[in-house]
Amino acid sequence: MIIQYETEHYVFNFIKGSLAEKDIWDIACTQEMCFNKICRILKTVYPRKISYWFYSSPEVLGKYLCDDNPCNGLSITDDVCDDIGTKVSLDGSEENSFVVPPYSIHAVYEEKIKCIGAHEDTHMIAAEINEPSSDFLCEGLAMFMEGKWWGKPNKYWVEQFAKDNICPKPSELIDIPADEFWNIETRISYPLAGAWVELFIAEYGIDKFLNVYSQRSEYVKTIEKEIENSIERIDERFFDWVSVPDLT
Repeated sequence: MIIQYETEHYVFNFIKGSLAEKDIWDIACTQEMCFNKICRILKTVYPRKISYWFYSSPEVLGKYLCDDNPCNGLSITDDVCDDIGTKVSLDGSEENSFVVPPYSIHAVYEEKIKCIGAHEDTHMIAAEINEPSSDFLCEGLAMFMEGKWWGKPNKYWVEQFAKDNICPKPSELIDIPADEFWNIETRISYPLAGAWVELFIAEYGIDKFLNVYSQRSEYVKTIEKEIENSIERIDERFFDWVSVPDLT
């Protein structure tokens, strides 16, 4: 049986008796804090409540919405996605099935995987501004808001990748096609993009970042115009920054 818990900005949907039901107060508090943080940083107002659906496992979610590939979470940021109207289930049973609505987040919540936090919510809220063709920028913004990857700051991982000589230059990933971006291991691309967005916003401000994010293409060209410098200069500054360990 699917039950709901509604807050100011969310409608949470989960199976009665599930871990999500047990933890729903903490989940709701976490997401409301994330929502307010994201809207404040992006200087935007999200016009509707976000519909959240908690699944029993990555395999169940992946079966229905990820071409049978295990998935921890995804967001449907519009009302035209092909998945809208698809009949799915939170645990594979008919009893807990429903039809996928627009503007919804689908996430796994179980003992080992608790897919909550700022990541998918960032995709949802930022889509009101734009949905860039650059997956580097989309995932970078989400990872910036999340702040960490596997429990450590994004910057920490990039420092390790740089030491191991497996870290691409961010400038080479900004304008690449989606299939090329997703061919890179997410353990590298996600924290790399998140750390790059963190530095860009710290150095040049959120307004310049949003000017870039609002474009449809040619992001490197827009970046160079915004910063009045070459993209290679940001690469240099970026690797200088990640090479200096944080004091905390």
